[in-house]
Amino acid sequence: MKRMGNLYQNICKFENIFSSYKEVCKNTKNKRRVANLKDYKSIYISRIHEILENKSYVVGPYNKFIIYEPKKREIVSQNVQDKIVNHLVARYILYPAILPCLLDVNVASRKDMGTSKGLDLALKFHCKCKINYDTYYVLKCDISKFFSSIDHDILKAKLLKRIKDKDALKIVFDIIDSNTKGLYIGSMTSQILAIFYLNDMDHFIKEQLKIKYYVRYQDDFLLFHPSKDYLKFCLLEIEKFVNKEKLTLNLKTRIYKNTNNFLFLGRNTKGEYVRYRNIKRKIKSKFNQYKNNTLPLGNFICSLRCYQNLSNRNNLLKKT
Repeated sequence: MKRMGNLYQNICKFENIFSSYKEVCKNTKNKRRVANLKDYKSIYISRIHEILENKSYVVGPYNKFIIYEPKKREIVSQNVQDKIVNHLVARYILYPAILPCLLDVNVASRKDMGTSKGLDLALKFHCKCKINYDTYYVLKCDISKFFSSIDHDILKAKLLKRIKDKDALKIVFDIIDSNTKGLYIGSMTSQILAIFYLNDMDHFIKEQLKIKYYVRYQDDFLLFHPSKDYLKFCLLEIEKFVNKEKLTLNLKTRIYKNTNNFLFLGRNTKGEYVRYRNIKRKIKSKFNQYKNNTLPLGNFICSLRCYQNLSNRNNLLKKT
């Protein structure tokens, strides 16, 4: 297995810093903050270049907040400098080292990947199994508290097998260790490190368990097979594997018959987004938060637009 070197120098290049700066500006929704970024562009870029050249970067404090859609989660945000460095590390250190070893059935957090790719693959595997087998089964697995359960030492050992550049490893390890436990949701490096953490499991399922039809989105994954007994065996083997990674499968993990209805990435086997049944209740809850001055008007409007888009998409799916 080839380990990659000469990675750190890529995050010190002015053109790469500028590219990451533009990406942060594009993804920043606060117009006032974007205007500030543009006014002080040269200062941000030159300061980051100097810090990285001197190898004196220290991860700044995180701003933590809670979201409740689609479920309760702790998310973090960072200051502008940390966001730009985070993007640099993800784009020019982690992506070159990690992406080549990932399987195409691992569909999260990469270009041309995402929930739509995961849903398309799941539908494709359902169709192939219907053609090839009279009856088939699906093992649906979910990792309990995945991001917060990722073990730093195990993750670092995995990275050491892919990266030999000591300076690159140091800045990546510093970012990992800035999280007291696991990885925080919300940063670019966390997303790529999370999909990499279970890469060995992907290879184990495809190459050792010989599962032909398999798809994973972060900690949510499906195995298709005509034998229920073999999937029971696979479940035991996967439990052993994830336990060695200091992870556990949660109670939503089970085997379904092809005629059963179950959720994957928010959509059931009929192609419906089941979670949208409660849109009216959620909108009422958001309105009450706004009325009680616990939710800003802008956030309330964003929620309304989001629910409207999801409702329209669900109606379109029903028609098709």
